[in-house]
Amino acid sequence: MKWHGDYPQGDSSQESDTTPADGPTQNVVEILVDPTQLAANGNGRELPVTHTYSEALDIVGQGWFHTVLLFVVGLCLMSVVNETINVGFIISAAECDLGLTFADKGLLNGAAFLGVVSSSYIWGFLSDTWGRRKVLLLASSGTLALSILSTFSPHVWVLIGTRFLVGVLVSGNAATSYAYLAEFHGEASRPKVITWAAMFMAIGLIFLPSLAWLVIPLEDRFELHLFGMRYAMWRIYLLLCSLELTLIIGGLLWLPESGKFLLTKGDTEKVLQILAKIYHYNQGKPEHTFPIKIIRLDAMDSGYADEVQRRSNLGLRYMWQQTVPLFRVPLLWHTLKASVLMFGLFAASSGLFLWLPDILNTYLQHKDMKLCDVIALMHANKTAKQSAVGPGATVDHCPIPINANIFMITSAMGVIFLACYILNGFIINLVGKKALLNSWYVVCGVCGIGVLWTSDFYLTLILIAAFISSGCLGGLVSAISVDLFPTNYRAMALCLILMTGRLGAMAGSNLIAYLLTYSCDLIFILFGGLLLDIIVEYLA
Repeated sequence: MKWHGDYPQGDSSQESDTTPADGPTQNVVEILVDPTQLAANGNGRELPVTHTYSEALDIVGQGWFHTVLLFVVGLCLMSVVNETINVGFIISAAECDLGLTFADKGLLNGAAFLGVVSSSYIWGFLSDTWGRRKVLLLASSGTLALSILSTFSPHVWVLIGTRFLVGVLVSGNAATSYAYLAEFHGEASRPKVITWAAMFMAIGLIFLPSLAWLVIPLEDRFELHLFGMRYAMWRIYLLLCSLELTLIIGGLLWLPESGKFLLTKGDTEKVLQILAKIYHYNQGKPEHTFPIKIIRLDAMDSGYADEVQRRSNLGLRYMWQQTVPLFRVPLLWHTLKASVLMFGLFAASSGLFLWLPDILNTYLQHKDMKLCDVIALMHANKTAKQSAVGPGATVDHCPIPINANIFMITSAMGVIFLACYILNGFIINLVGKKALLNSWYVVCGVCGIGVLWTSDFYLTLILIAAFISSGCLGGLVSAISVDLFPTNYRAMALCLILMTGRLGAMAGSNLIAYLLTYSCDLIFILFGGLLLDIIVEYLA
């Protein structure tokens, strides 16, 4: 076999017969080499061309691999919603089993959010040092184990503790998913797939009440005991909510580590192997035909690699160095403005949504009353019941009837939430980010306050749905916030802003627990007024 470095155009790749003057006829195979993959050095020899990572992504293209990647990352984001909000759908059913007070319900609703807030920084740091896939695997596996364990909680404080730890672990999915997805996509496809992945969170708001509608009303039909305790349907519901994590773990075991992350660590051989496999899955061609032999980071990403290395060397000191400037002039005002926006958003939307199933369970029995009058009645009934059985008492069978319609209503609100995501995507370029945010805040704030003056059941539901739909503005606030900070502080600023938002969800849930007992009207006055006041003070 003879390697021809220089060859004529046309049929030079075909096998030909040559007959040397001093010997018999020999078959010589001429190998055609793509000239775009070769470059001449000073000695006239041909060397492989070096490609950037972005160029390599263009060559592997889009296909089956990226479909699986989007599905797995979407489920990772959906798991964050599932594990932080699912408790809101069980507190009515678990009330008698665990002897829940309003204060207990507030703590239980906010426990997972507190876990997410307290660990977000750590997971972001581990993602940049250990790797995206490794963090997602660790977070998903730990969340699955603790979520299953939480279903056996014999006491409310055990359940609060385990749900807090679930929040700590599932925070790894929230902190890493977008980076993992984005690093397998080029500039052209990245914004689109991130938007699609975010929609899985809205799908979670449809999935949770739909699953509750199928499972929790079965309480009177089935009686299950495990390890000497009654394994109620609300426990089975929590268990089923976590089973999607098995799909995530299975998908992550099949998916590779982020090629860009490995490239920042200098592992070019591993990156080429990963890209060759993606090329095989997307293009249907053998891995050995992958044309790229040498790869390097893009010019912009080289600085990112240096930053990641510095982050790894400094450890927690890096977080301190990146956070302190956000609380100094001139960035201080931007940090406070964006944080207040996100805090109010999550406090109003997520805080109320967590209580919605419990409130609706009583409201459906008194449709001709104002919502706050129904909540006052709910509190009076609960106080009378606790006086009869004693504070903190539990019973073998929970006598509180669960109306299955509450889950259908909250599922419909999830559909509205998803529709708002889609609508924002269509009109954002027409009206602008700031104008769209202003409009939504005003509409949601007015609807929240309007709940106080209507006794019509369906109008009340519409106003509440519009009020909590403010939660779909989280991505819009993040997009606006990006423009407020220099490039080298944007990642830490967004992490801090989202942490503040989740802290708002926890604070909102606990504040509502207090106001349900003392003054329901203040719930809608405070949260509706908060949205309007934010617009007047910060975005006018």
